[in-house]
Amino acid sequence: MTGSLEGKVALVTGAGSGLGRGSAISLAAAGAAVVCNDVAAKGLDETIAAIIGAGGRAVAAIGDVSRSADVKTLVAKAVDSFGGLDIVHANAGVERYESLETMADADIDTLLAVDLKGVLLCFREAIPALRSRGGGALIATSSVQATHSLPGCVVYAAAKARVIAAVRTLALEVGKDNIRVVSVSPGTIDTPMLSRDLADMNVADAEGFLQRVRDANALGRIGTPGEIGDVVVYLAGSSASYITGTDIVVDGGFTAVKRF
Repeated sequence: MTGSLEGKVALVTGAGSGLGRGSAISLAAAGAAVVCNDVAAKGLDETIAAIIGAGGRAVAAIGDVSRSADVKTLVAKAVDSFGGLDIVHANAGVERYESLETMADADIDTLLAVDLKGVLLCFREAIPALRSRGGGALIATSSVQATHSLPGCVVYAAAKARVIAAVRTLALEVGKDNIRVVSVSPGTIDTPMLSRDLADMNVADAEGFLQRVRDANALGRIGTPGEIGDVVVYLAGSSASYITGTDIVVDGGFTAVKRF
């Protein structure tokens, strides 16, 4: 398998399903060797099988991105398995729809630990590895919820907004090392998380709700994980060599639609 990322090594967190799986498959299709991480083995086998079945290279690495020891192990896995690390997609995330007034401390802590701290730890531990390779790309998954949120998303939206702020600031610190830092803010994407969100929101007519979401997008549809993966591949490659310290919105025009 050859492509724009041939010879590169990538780490993707949350690769057992959804956006992470789409990203890992896209990166591998572009030629990168991929370390696929998730907090449990469930789903990782399918991701690995899809990559290897298409002629790519990938290994699984179980670990909790909110634990620094686990993240150190993920970076070491990339170096030991493929000789280095060039690309990180810090994608692992959790979401919960609930009023801040009723949300338990433990749920607040979990959301912030995975959605914000997890990104920071992945980036922190990866910087030396990328520097030793002459640079690379640190990519985080944020969300349009950071700027266009819904009731029940206070903590999630806050975490994702902080991710964008962290990306902009870290880009100033590591630019001298030829390390670029970018976030991607997806809109509504067809993933298992979307199904869980609908359950959390107690949506009785799921299809009716999804149709309203489609109608709220300029393109009139919901996105796919592969479409986010394609953007990650672009941002990881040389064609994006002058892109850093910014957020890329991939939402089908959701944030462009005027709401009354």
